Amino acid sequence: MLHISLIFCIFAPLKKENDMAEIANRIYETSEGQILFISDFSDINDNEKVVSRALSVEEKKGNIVRLANGVYLRPKNTRFGIVYPSIDEMVMAIAQRDKVQIQPSGVTALNKLGLSTQVPTKYTYLTSGSGRVLTLGNRTIELKRSVPKNFAFQTVLEALRTLGQKNVGNQELSTIRKLVNEEEHKDLFVQDLTLMPVWMRKLITDIIDKNEHYDTLVKSHNR
Repeated sequence: MLHISLIFCIFAPLKKENDMAEIANRIYETSEGQILFISDFSDINDNEKVVSRALSVEEKKGNIVRLANGVYLRPKNTRFGIVYPSIDEMVMAIAQRDKVQIQPSGVTALNKLGLSTQVPTKYTYLTSGSGRVLTLGNRTIELKRSVPKNFAFQTVLEALRTLGQKNVGNQELSTIRKLVNEEEHKDLFVQDLTLMPVWMRKLITDIIDKNEHYDTLVKSHNR
């Protein structure tokens, strides 16, 4: 029994050092600008403390930058300094890691669609995963649990809901029309029309109907 314990005491530190070196090598091979999570290295060592220690060492060397607890960046340096990812890029990376769907909500949706220049004090997203509040640097992100039938037009719907019927002017309508026109999966969205408030349903239906009418005229003219 003593012999086995002695072997463990000798080889356990060696394995940890080897794993830390392997983590460092993987970081070096990572593309600049990529967001990294502690879980990205679980195949090397499933002990989060060991991985955290290795990442802390690489952070001190300047090879990675800590964005938040357990979230790091392989920095891309320019003459202007480090290029940091946007909030949207960070949230989408988290969604990819957690294998969930995410869409901006409220003022965040308005901002992303270009319907508002207001910079949100708190970024809000709907998620098909668990709801929680994240702190990324000095910015707060709230993920709200939601299970929509589909996310195809969810950003547009959230933007309309935040604007309100009385605040949809010509400029906003033009932007929304462009977004609807560019959507490839209108059939998915049409399925959810009955679930929308009446004014939203009428606005979107009018856009879709006008597009279909225009397409019919074009086809007739080309015959």
